[in-house]
Amino acid sequence: MKKYILVLLSLIFLSSIPAYAKNYRNIDRKAQSVPSQYEKTLPQLVSYLTKDLTSDEDKARILLAWIVYNVDYDAYKSKAIIEHAYTPRAARKLNLTTGDIFVTRIGVAKDFAELYQRMASMAGLDSMTVSGYAGRGISSRNMEEYRHDWNVIKINGKWELVDPVWAMRGDINALQDVGSDRQHQREIKKREAGSREATRKRRNRSIDERWFMSEPRDFVETHYPDDSRFQLLPTPITIGSWLNRQS
Repeated sequence: MKKYILVLLSLIFLSSIPAYAKNYRNIDRKAQSVPSQYEKTLPQLVSYLTKDLTSDEDKARILLAWIVYNVDYDAYKSKAIIEHAYTPRAARKLNLTTGDIFVTRIGVAKDFAELYQRMASMAGLDSMTVSGYAGRGISSRNMEEYRHDWNVIKINGKWELVDPVWAMRGDINALQDVGSDRQHQREIKKREAGSREATRKRRNRSIDERWFMSEPRDFVETHYPDDSRFQLLPTPITIGSWLNRQS
């Protein structure tokens, strides 16, 4: 069960970064260094980030970059969700809250996807959250352990795939040393009170280009949406075929 902490990190390094990836250096740098006065509300932040950006692609990118450099992954809640797949008594932990992810700067995949969708909408971009399964070595017996959420976003009239969690390279986990639900809630309250200073591990993060505007045929190797339309393939594959690829 220890794999819940490192599962995301181990998955995102499975292949090399595409050589054709666009250089987003200046955009990413702006997302890394937002003055605090522009982070008081989410609309204010989105306005600052997208000011002077004219293309859908650049707007979608800078929103992703801000999330990567400013939000942590809630390892404790992730563990609770995975345990629930095997232990019904752990269901109570699914009620654990991470608060508003924009305020607390921590969440699980569903929180990340919803935050990205909210920011995209504020930037005038069409987007949706997608739920499904993600990983490798998945079978019909362990599927629920690999529940995941990501996004589709319309860029220049075309739907594109983005996974805000898998796009994070570096030390993304927080609260993995928390020992109880009560302690978890105390830590969340601290974050809500403003204890969310940038850490060294956040500054050392980078973005894995494979999970921004991913090629659908590559993306489906590791991600299977509940709604097959979100595969963005001309001919969607079945869940049975996808699971066979995993074995």
